[in-house]
Amino acid sequence: MNSIILLSIELLICLVTTIILYIKYKEEGIYSYIIIAFILSSIMSLKTINILNFDTNLGIVPFVSIFPAANILIQKKGPEDQKNLIMILLSASLTAFIIMYLGSKLNNSDINLFTSASYDNLFSIDNLRLFFANIVTILYTLLLNSKLYAYLKKTQNNILVSNLFSSIIINFLASILFCIIGYTFIKEPIDIIKFIMIRYLVSLIVGLSGTISIYISKYIK
Repeated sequence: MNSIILLSIELLICLVTTIILYIKYKEEGIYSYIIIAFILSSIMSLKTINILNFDTNLGIVPFVSIFPAANILIQKKGPEDQKNLIMILLSASLTAFIIMYLGSKLNNSDINLFTSASYDNLFSIDNLRLFFANIVTILYTLLLNSKLYAYLKKTQNNILVSNLFSSIIINFLASILFCIIGYTFIKEPIDIIKFIMIRYLVSLIVGLSGTISIYISKYIK
C-alpha cells in the first residue's frame, strides 16, 4: 500500500487515540498517550521508508503527535507542568531501553533464530545512535515548545495561531536536530538535507492536524 496512505491512517489513529484518552482519563490520558508515542517513535525510527522518492524514518507521526498532545497539557495545566512530563519521558525511555537491552543479552534459543538475531541487532551502534537522536530531540524540543506555545497563547490567545507557529518553528528545529545527531558522518550532507526536507514536510502536516485534538479538548469538561 502507498506510504502516504499508511501514514495518513497512522495519523488518524494517533489523533483519535489522543481524543479518546483525554475524554476518558483527562490529563492522565494525555500523559499515557505521550509515553506510548514516545516509546513507539523511538523504536519505529530504526526503519527507513520512502515518501515521494525521499527517504525518511518511520515513527515520525507518533513523534510529532506528541507536541499537540503536550499543548493540550499546556492549555490545561500551564507550561510549568512540562518539566514533569520531560522527567517522566526520560524515566520511561531509560526503563524501556534497559529492559530491552538486557533482553538482547540473553542467550537465543534455536527457535525463531533469525527473529532473535534481528532483535539483538536493534542495539548496534548505528541503531543506538538513532535511539539517542530520537530521545534527545523530543526532550529538548518539548522544552522549547512549552515556552513558545505558552508565549504565543498568551500574546495571541488563539489556538490555531499558537499551534501553527509553534509547529512551524519546533518541527523545523526537531527535523534538523534529529537528522544531524542521527546521520552526521554516516550520510552525505546532501542526503541529510533531503532527510530534513521530507521530515519537515511530514511533520508540518501532522503538527497542524493536531490542532483538531487541541480544539476538541478545549470544549471537553
